[in-house]
Amino acid sequence: KSWRSIDNEGRYLFLNAVANQLRYPNSHTHYFSCVLLYLFVEANSEAIQFIFQEQITRVLLERLIVNRPHPWGLLITFIELIKNPVYKFWDHDFVHCAPEIEK
Repeated sequence: KSWRSIDNEGRYLFLNAVANQLRYPNSHTHYFSCVLLYLFVEANSEAIQFIFQEQITRVLLERLIVNRPHPWGLLITFIELIKNPVYKFWDHDFVHCAPEIEK
């Protein structure tokens, strides 16, 4: 099965497995960071775009809110996602659903 045909729970588990690889600076971390960012962009053209992009954001935010210290790869991936205009992160509706997120 491809990641597009997995149900919501399966995609969430898949994204958690990918996020587990975002650790210290090395080629392994870079690869999985690129995978997450690619999937975020690739989801733009899919029917499941909103759900998939929201799930990627959820997985990253859950780890940033709960665990300290944050793994280097997790921070770099999230910063890239929110600051790079290619990903249009701030244009998505799920970012504006709660005022706390915008702060």
